[in-house]
Amino acid sequence: MSDTIHTGSSPGRGPRAAAHPDTAPHRATPADVAEASALLRRGDAEHRTLYFAGAGTKAQWGGEVEPADLTVSTAGLAGLISHQPGDMTAAVGAGMPLAQLQTLLARHGQWLALDPATEPDGATIGGLLATGDAGPRRLRYGTMRDLAIGATLVLADGTVAHSGSHVIKNVAGYDLTKLFHGSLGSLGLIAEVIVRLHPRPPASATVVAAASAAQANTAAAQLSRCGVEPSALEWIGPTGAESAGTLLARIDASPAGVAAGTSRMAALLSTLGLVPHALDDTDGEEQWRRVAAGAAGGPADSVIRGGTRPDRLPEVAEALARLADQHGVATTLVSSAALGLHTAVLSGAPHAQADVARGWRRRIEELGGALSVRNRPAEVAAELTAWPDPPSAVALLRAVKHRLDPHARCAPGRFRGWN
Repeated sequence: MSDTIHTGSSPGRGPRAAAHPDTAPHRATPADVAEASALLRRGDAEHRTLYFAGAGTKAQWGGEVEPADLTVSTAGLAGLISHQPGDMTAAVGAGMPLAQLQTLLARHGQWLALDPATEPDGATIGGLLATGDAGPRRLRYGTMRDLAIGATLVLADGTVAHSGSHVIKNVAGYDLTKLFHGSLGSLGLIAEVIVRLHPRPPASATVVAAASAAQANTAAAQLSRCGVEPSALEWIGPTGAESAGTLLARIDASPAGVAAGTSRMAALLSTLGLVPHALDDTDGEEQWRRVAAGAAGGPADSVIRGGTRPDRLPEVAEALARLADQHGVATTLVSSAALGLHTAVLSGAPHAQADVARGWRRRIEELGGALSVRNRPAEVAAELTAWPDPPSAVALLRAVKHRLDPHARCAPGRFRGWN
């Protein structure tokens, strides 16, 4: 389920792919797990290929899925199945929007500790597990791989599999929940998810400072050792290593803890030659919305995602700036400075976007990292592969795929080049 459950990886926002898989001649919306199981079992003969759809916020991530025979929507699997406030766990239908779940949990002073940029667009619980989508707060709380402790899954032949439970330290059997994380709908239908919850932060504040990529890199290393645990640490700005961008550090704690933490972070950034400013929660939220918008792009843009060691940010930014200047492409770079995750938005002629993405991929691979494609116009998709060369574990990945989906019915094409 990527916000559309796909098979393979994850897509992007809106109808941008050349051939969107959600144009299947048949569409079904099962109301429960039993109905979903019967549908897929019956479809084994009637509908060979399957596309699992949630809100569609990441439908373009990864390789383009071939038009499927049947689209299975999770809209009917959208309820809060159970909530155990004392155990801080909840079982949720995969089609439930994250925003709706957060509203219900807030009544008990709890939340699912995720803040993806796709939440306002209706990102679903199943889609977040299937795509691995997460926001800046993943620095402290992790992703759905860390927060999902169980799931009910429906395989391509209709088999229903249960993994995990409300017990957080349950270790019996294979952890299919984590196996489905980031699978982009290529292994089966995510029907229900059990998640661990956190208390809602009593207070939150953000410290911002103008900083180059090199300064942000140094600040990230120093902040990790200063005794304060930031919930998020992001850098957004122009792509030259010495160009000024904006560094944002967020802290969630008690009001006293927030006051002490922001003071310590501001003092540390000042020793690095930066000029920090502390923002309250309202002004801070506006800055975080800017970060989310900076990594989203528009219909004519390409969004690419690189992963490296955290200390490679200056080299990553410099390479992107050089390539953008060379090919006449405008770029924005948003980096999770402490995690080594870099999201670039490319604007310009499609062939130039593809050239920049290929060049940046080569440089990131030289730095020991990898790059994948999220959103891109059809003209760019025709020139640019979504995935890097197959990883060393590709044989194992193929074996898992064959075991769970032996006839390759789920989201064919999502991981094109690896299967």
